Amino acid sequence: MNGRYEGRVALVTGAASGLGRATARRLAAEGARVACLDLLADDADLGPAGLAIAVDVRDEAGIAEAVDRAVDWGGGIDLVVTAAGVASFGHTTDVALAEWDRLLAVNLTGTFLTARAALPHLSARRGALVTVASLAGVRGYRYSAAYSAAKGGVVALTRALAVEYALTGVRVTCVCPGSIDTALTRNLTPVPGADPRLLAHGRALVDPPVSQPEEIAAAVAYLGSPEARFATGAVLRMDGGAGV
Repeated sequence: MNGRYEGRVALVTGAASGLGRATARRLAAEGARVACLDLLADDADLGPAGLAIAVDVRDEAGIAEAVDRAVDWGGGIDLVVTAAGVASFGHTTDVALAEWDRLLAVNLTGTFLTARAALPHLSARRGALVTVASLAGVRGYRYSAAYSAAKGGVVALTRALAVEYALTGVRVTCVCPGSIDTALTRNLTPVPGADPRLLAHGRALVDPPVSQPEEIAAAVAYLGSPEARFATGAVLRMDGGAGV
């Protein structure tokens, strides 16, 4: 690992597991001090290089307080990664309104609340914001009306913020993974009566067809680093060719 994050402070949501955890570890390995936000703060602990904060990204006041704590701890913030997310899939006619609301609240509203609280601090240090969307947010995806709507919203939010904050020096980018080998994806409930033709749609072209969280974390670390100076408003698909 190089030291491109030496002296920098990062904040990662969803840092207790999956991509968030892999990203927090990658940034710490490259020299960053990392504020790790998650409902399960104990699982997000990175030791001396980190600050674990228990918070629900849907909690407006809680997120604002968590960001302030991270700023007080680190002296500022150079990078924010919004990796907190939830998923479920099913026939649109079977999706309860409560489940629709949950997916939008965590994936989209949580991203917005985190970004809104952090952007003044990122502006002060000409930092970077990397959001996490999904392949489902940039193309049609099977049995995913609620999830696709939420992640598509994250993509649109990313582009809007990239324009709005360009003159402050803040870069805003988005990574859109395909399938990742995480507990979240392994524990998804199969869709009853799913059509095999739709399940075959959009499979990755590479072998193995599922990525590891560390592979996506490497892309996040690049997008948040000074090496990606010329990238803002960019949406990077990491889907193994599934979206081609």
